[in-house]
Amino acid sequence: MHRWKFSALAAAAVVTVGLHAPDALALSLGPITVQSALGEPLRAEINLPQVTPAEADSLRVTPASPEVFRAQGMEYSSVITKVQIQFQRRADGRAVLRVTSDRAITDPFVDLVVEANWSTGRITRSYTMLFDPPALRRAPAAPTAQAQIPAPEQARPAPAP
Repeated sequence: MHRWKFSALAAAAVVTVGLHAPDALALSLGPITVQSALGEPLRAEINLPQVTPAEADSLRVTPASPEVFRAQGMEYSSVITKVQIQFQRRADGRAVLRVTSDRAITDPFVDLVVEANWSTGRITRSYTMLFDPPALRRAPAAPTAQAQIPAPEQARPAPAP
């Protein structure tokens, strides 16, 4: 009888995990990386750490409606009306969402709520993007030459008298 209880519990655990496994493998939206500065058109990428080919084929991503922004406590900016979001797969195989607009960003902070829909699911995620002034953006580091330090001369024995 004791062995039967253990088997029943093990079977129940396997079934429970199996039912939730598809959710664990579902598409997820990673962090956003802003690539533009204040006063420039929006250029950003959202990493997709996990996306299957079927999800990619049916994926549609858009900025959320003003009502969804409000429901999430986010500010809806007029620049959001011109935002485009496109799925791309990089040469290295990584999947990203390219977030762009042709309108210059004039606010240092812009909220973005993204709605992703695909054949088997839906997800909403909120982001706050920070735009640095162009003067504060880091320029690529210039190559530096290494200083030439002469090697010390080796001590030589004094000549014999």
